[in-house]
This record gives sequence, C-alpha cells and structure tokens, in this order.
Amino acid sequence: MAFIHGKDTTIYLGTTDLSSYANAFDVARTSDVAETTTFGKSSKTYVAGMKDGTISMSGFFDATADGTLQTLIGSSSNSNLFGFTGSIALSSLVSYAKGDVTNYGVSSPVGDVVAFTLDFQSNEIIDNGLVLSPVTTSTATFTGTAVDNSASTSNGGSGFLIVSAASGTTPTLDLEIQHSADDVTYATLLSFTQATSTTSEIKAVASSTTVNRYLKVSATIGGTTPSFTTIVGFARNN
Repeated sequence: MAFIHGKDTTIYLGTTDLSSYANAFDVARTSDVAETTTFGKSSKTYVAGMKDGTISMSGFFDATADGTLQTLIGSSSNSNLFGFTGSIALSSLVSYAKGDVTNYGVSSPVGDVVAFTLDFQSNEIIDNGLVLSPVTTSTATFTGTAVDNSASTSNGGSGFLIVSAASGTTPTLDLEIQHSADDVTYATLLSFTQATSTTSEIKAVASSTTVNRYLKVSATIGGTTPSFTTIVGFARNN
C-alpha cells in the first residue's frame, strides 16, 4: 500500500491555481436514502436515492485570490473545481466537479493570520479519475502517453481539460481523448470545445458507452507562434 502526503495537493478553480493560498481540501460524497419500512418489521429498511457531493477548502487570505473568489458568489454560471492528490503526474489521482460556490468567508483574528474558507456544491456528482496529460506547455500538435486501466469499462465517464495559459496570434487548440482495446488502434472517445484562450471544461461520456482499456490525449494546435499550457484527465464511471 502506498500512502500519499497531503503537502503536494494541487487545487484549481477554473483556470486559477489556488494551491499556494490553501492548506486544507475536503471532498464529501453523499447519497440520500428513502425509508421503506413496512408493518411487521422490527428494524427500519431503506433504499438508496440521489447522489450528492460537496467540496470545502481553507487557507490564507490574499488580495489577488480574493479578486477571483468574490466574483463567484451568486454567479449564474457553474465553476469547475479540480483537486489533485500528490504532484500532477501521469496517472495521478484527481477529484473534480462542476458546480457553484455557496460560501466564501474571511476570518481576521487579532493574534493570527487572516484566513479564508470556501464551500462548493457540485452540480451532479464529484468524479474521481486519473491524469492523462500532466502540466504540459505545447507549441505544436502532439499525442500523449497511453494510460493502461488493465481492462475496459462499460459505464461511460467524464473527461476534463484545463488550459491555464494560452498565447500567440489566433492560437487554436483542438484536444480529444482517445481510447483503444490494444494500444495500437485508437478512436476518439470525446472531443473538447476548441480552445483559443484560457479555459476549463468537464465533458461527460454517456453511461451506456464502453471505455476501452487504454486512454491517451491527442491535440491539434494551430495559429502563429501558439502556446498552450494544459492538464487533461478522465474518470471512468463505476
């Protein structure tokens, strides 16, 4: 068994890296239950219901980070939140979700450092997956290294893309996740929206879809002197 130290955790809210401000990151997945107890039972019975998920973090206040976080309270558009366990390397574990910031608080104790707390409500479930392409700055079309899941799965999943930096004259990034049964012949599993600047996206693959054993990233980059810094990952549904 290999344990992982929390000091290497990395957190992105959209395209903003909050790791240097945060010192705690907590993910909670829950499921409702509905009571099904009938006459004659001596103990209550239940049936599983809807899944839910929340994420909370805390850390130290900074004016730059505050300028980003303040705007998320009451925003009408969902945010994407990503938490990486350990350094962001190929096959690193990641939890991610799209949802809404429900609480952002600042605490200023007289004898301590000014701190912040943030609560995030997922819209649908929080996904657990693996990094397919770690932090990479690319200036030309590329294909990533395959990640082996040992076997295919049959219940779909979701992929994510973070573009934390983009530059050049009319730069374009068309990135897709491909899958293969034999690590030889690959087909497109999902394609992300073309990126022309910094962005983040989480995209679902239908639950009825077979996801083959091997996954890798393929990207086509265009424009004049283009440059994109990306992170890509995928979560298979259980």
